[in-house]
Amino acid sequence: MNKNYMKIFGMAGAALLTTVAGFMGYHAPVEVSTPWESIGGCGAGGSGGGSGDGIKWIGQGVSGGYLEVEAFTKYSVGQNFSGVTFTPHLSVKPTWDTKIGISIPWMSHSGEVQYRTNQQPTDRTTGGLGDLSLDFSKTIGSGGAASLSASLSIPTGQYDIKRGTDASQEILPSSFQKGSGLYSLTLGWDYSRDTDKGIWLYGLTYTHPFAMHLFSGENEFNDSYWDGMSHKGDRFKYRFKAYGENDLGAYTPPSVGGSIAYGYRGRPGIVQSFGFSFSVPLGVAWISSEKVGSYDPRPDPDHQAWSAAFAYGIEFSDTDFPIFLALSIPIHDKANAPDSKDEYDESPMRKWNLPDMGDFGQQWTIAVGVKGSFF
Repeated sequence: MNKNYMKIFGMAGAALLTTVAGFMGYHAPVEVSTPWESIGGCGAGGSGGGSGDGIKWIGQGVSGGYLEVEAFTKYSVGQNFSGVTFTPHLSVKPTWDTKIGISIPWMSHSGEVQYRTNQQPTDRTTGGLGDLSLDFSKTIGSGGAASLSASLSIPTGQYDIKRGTDASQEILPSSFQKGSGLYSLTLGWDYSRDTDKGIWLYGLTYTHPFAMHLFSGENEFNDSYWDGMSHKGDRFKYRFKAYGENDLGAYTPPSVGGSIAYGYRGRPGIVQSFGFSFSVPLGVAWISSEKVGSYDPRPDPDHQAWSAAFAYGIEFSDTDFPIFLALSIPIHDKANAPDSKDEYDESPMRKWNLPDMGDFGQQWTIAVGVKGSFF
């Protein structure tokens, strides 16, 4: 049994309290060369365990219709990547204190990929439908100041996008994929407090990825990428795995996060907001092999032990068709290089570092959102 994976899952199990599982490790011998530490998550890893952009709609919103539509377009850019995401969110209110909805993301990613320092970087572009997400929220308390929420991400987006020649194809990093290959459950608690000219908003979240094939009971690549391997162990035959390892072998740990924001409502028709979000993964992310047909997971060299984001937003509060503009700047700890003698050792990635000031200000996200209600 692989000790590295035991440590990863042990942290996830501690968070869930009731989850107990284990799985077998497989490492094929590879030539060791230092994986490239990417800027903005477009290198050998690309997951990085980031908290996202921290952008959330803060304003008067819209009311009066049974169906509410919120559409965000976000443009993110860094030193060697850029991306656009368009995400409509449709929701209904069965009762005054409950809401159910669905998010449907479309995305496009462009950037530079370099798996190892002894390889030449190449430019890649991908795009299409991502992972759908279903959500539910309920207001609690007599004053309605608090709410509980749950959302479930469904693996509808492709996560094994390849590029290269027919004879030599490589699977792109997770930052270029349209999906994760995992289900992901997020539980949240939010609280708001009104002031004379504004509102404070606080939030806590816990996210837990997992995998399942309830009908087939098998890794979806058994008859393709892994047809020349022995299909033993719960990496290749399973109906449910309580941890976030997808069928390529990449592992996404659970994470906890928090946010605080202030919305200023001192001017008629305008709400300005300032927010800060923080996220910590409860384990080290692993990435799959970039080689098609090679089952060779290893710790993500871009893994971030913590990440945060500063966000500013402004809503133009038209009662029928409000518009929201936002800007986000991320900040995170400096990634640690893998052990040059053992790239499967995850201990360097567990260490917390001071902020990576060399990357601060080099990445940003701008967002434009619109809302409307119908029926």
